Amino acid sequence: MKNIIVYSSDTNICLSLLMYLQSDYNVTTTTNLNVLKMMTKHIKFDLIIMDTDPSRTIENVCKEIREDDPNLPIILTYVYENNNKIFDRSIRKYTSSIFYKPFDLSEVTKHLATLLV
Repeated sequence: MKNIIVYSSDTNICLSLLMYLQSDYNVTTTTNLNVLKMMTKHIKFDLIIMDTDPSRTIENVCKEIREDDPNLPIILTYVYENNNKIFDRSIRKYTSSIFYKPFDLSEVTKHLATLLV
């Protein structure tokens, strides 16, 4: 079974994604960005889902993860706002996909399957 880590500062999002994905994947969740960084360095994950607004910090975390494992898919989800345009553009080079909220969970699940082949 493939291993996915989900990061969100919102515990409810972590729990929802855990419940939704756990029948098909081993899912680990965290609400702490430092824990995410530490875990991705020490545990083999097949995919990362990050539910967070794009920022310089998030861009740097994605860049670090990509440097450690260039093939590790990273999915970012957030509510698109015009003030995020600059970060949205720059963070795309470190992510595999971005889904804007509200997103269709079945669409995300289909995309997971293609990334985890």
